[in-house]
Amino acid sequence: MQRKPIGEILKEKGLITEDYIKFALLEQKATGEKLGEVLVRAGMVTDLEIAKALAEQTGIPFLDISVITPDPKALEHIPINFAKNNLVLPFGIENGALMVFISDPFNTHLMHAVERFAGKRVNFYLTGAQSLAKGIEKFYYFKEHSIEDELKNLVERLRLNPNLEFDAEDLLEKLLILGISKRATDLHIIPTQRSVQIFYRVDGILDPAIVFPYTVFRRLINVIKIRANLAISESRRPQDGRMSFSFLESNYDLRIATAPTSFGETVVIRYLPTGAQVQSLDYLGFDPEEIKLIDNIIAQPFGMFLITGPTGSGKSTTLFASLRRLNLLEKNVLTVEDPIEYLLPLARQTQVNEEIGYNFARAIRAFLRLDPDVILVGEVRDEETASMAVRAALTGHLFLSTLHTNDAVSSISRLKDMKIKPDLLASALKGIIAQRLIRKICPYCKEPYRPSEDLLKYYQLPEDGEYYRGRGCFQCNNKGYLGRTVVCEILYIDENLAKLIGEDPPLSVIYKVAMDAGFKTLREDAKEKVLAGITTLEEIKRVVG
Repeated sequence: MQRKPIGEILKEKGLITEDYIKFALLEQKATGEKLGEVLVRAGMVTDLEIAKALAEQTGIPFLDISVITPDPKALEHIPINFAKNNLVLPFGIENGALMVFISDPFNTHLMHAVERFAGKRVNFYLTGAQSLAKGIEKFYYFKEHSIEDELKNLVERLRLNPNLEFDAEDLLEKLLILGISKRATDLHIIPTQRSVQIFYRVDGILDPAIVFPYTVFRRLINVIKIRANLAISESRRPQDGRMSFSFLESNYDLRIATAPTSFGETVVIRYLPTGAQVQSLDYLGFDPEEIKLIDNIIAQPFGMFLITGPTGSGKSTTLFASLRRLNLLEKNVLTVEDPIEYLLPLARQTQVNEEIGYNFARAIRAFLRLDPDVILVGEVRDEETASMAVRAALTGHLFLSTLHTNDAVSSISRLKDMKIKPDLLASALKGIIAQRLIRKICPYCKEPYRPSEDLLKYYQLPEDGEYYRGRGCFQCNNKGYLGRTVVCEILYIDENLAKLIGEDPPLSVIYKVAMDAGFKTLREDAKEKVLAGITTLEEIKRVVG
């Protein structure tokens, strides 16, 4: 097979433009990297998008490594040094064949070497090079270090000897690492009368992991407080802090929140990976029509584009995925975040620092003097930020941010509560997305099923339709779900809707006009994903209601 230049493949797929290739070639001359490496480092494409494009060209199937849990028996077939040096990862055995991740489909010499090592038939799968390198480090580490077994062993020793000395710092490290192995977004530490319960939030659901005797509680909490710069002596009121954590060359910004309960302080630790790649809108789960609507919003030279939803609904992820749709070479993009979660080198990114008074509002004020085309702010959370946001949107800038409301239409009321006048809001606002994250059916144990008649009737879905669920397997930890996707509603503010907003009518009137213009609600989008076999009725009932 003739090998096409990676730039040409990506251009044919519509992932980059000729301007991006020319810019990347300039970078390549300065750094000596491969073109694909420059494109990924500059945030123009992701390594997964490159792998997908190569998969289509070569016919080798693509798999997203981020939702794969390798079978320990598969890892035994290839030594760790060979895996690291050659970027290969065995992850499963199916019908007698070893399943192996690679990132370079043209390296036939390597494929033959893998087959010799394996001593059996090998089926190859493509995934992103950076993602694969991190996966090799992580999965071989967990093969050699059973963190869960080590923690269970500590529980048993404490049961036999409540006065046992233990390293609280090491315990915290192990709890944080266990969360990473589980793909957790949050770690919950919950004291009870006689125990300390550890839960992890995985794919939006709290999952009980381990229970310690109460004797570990005070020392564990004190270690967390010290690292998060919280007051150890204060246990009567909630506290918030943060700390950093590194594991296998990946860095995490950890948000710490405490609150007093009957048996001591409960603690929630939120994982915020730093320097993550910005994925595409279709990767996140937006369909072509929704992407077209988003393009129409952000193609406008000025105005306000907001993404709304509860904490943990993927707002920032969608914000940056939308930003990637713009030609960033032609625009001066300035961001202020808390913290910087995604690296987008073609944007000028800054981070808030409350200690010196550098907050969202002050950042916007400063940005307006830096000749911006696009301003991205982590969140509109107070009147001052809202006022500066509208000012930016009305003075020739595209302003992107997030907001905490339940749906798209109620965001209008929220901004009015922040003292934004209806006529100014009508001129500034160009579009609002409300979104949630729902779990996807595990593809490895997906099977047809019949939902309850009550649910079918409630959601007005056909009784003779095809519906699926996950049976539960090794890959999904017997949950039946693996990974998440977005469900959303997009309120596009056209001239009629803008005029109506300026007249300050009840939200019900705005909602009706939007529906008449083709507005699709969260619930309707969720139903479509059920009919497409992506999720279940039980899941949309849990998330959307």
